[in-house]
Amino acid sequence: MFQTAELAEIVFYQAFENASLDAMMAVWSASAEVVCIHPTGPMLAGVDAIRESWQQIFSGGGGISLNVNVIREYASESLVIHLVEERLTVVNHPAQQAHVLATNVYRLEGGGWRLLSHHGSPAPRLQKGDVAPTLH
Repeated sequence: MFQTAELAEIVFYQAFENASLDAMMAVWSASAEVVCIHPTGPMLAGVDAIRESWQQIFSGGGGISLNVNVIREYASESLVIHLVEERLTVVNHPAQQAHVLATNVYRLEGGGWRLLSHHGSPAPRLQKGDVAPTLH
């Protein structure tokens, strides 16, 4: 169990970078309510569908570097919502980069924090003269 939502989030992104399915699924709630939406993907509901999606993502063997910044946080005693900016670099030849805005929802369950929902969307490309979002 994760003592804080922040610790659960750290483990989530470490599992993503390390392509570790076991570590990834240890973060997710076992609740039937879990939902994951990968950028440009369909809504995946339930632990089995989410596990299968991460297994497919990790089948390439990893090679992803992540830089994650929390843009906003909303918290109550039993629920924490993080709006984050993810900058991904896929290390291959040539390297590819992606910019994603994501919402991560954590719930306090049985004395520890678990991921209930992850929804990632491609971030809009900034046009000349646009101001980048302020990050905290």
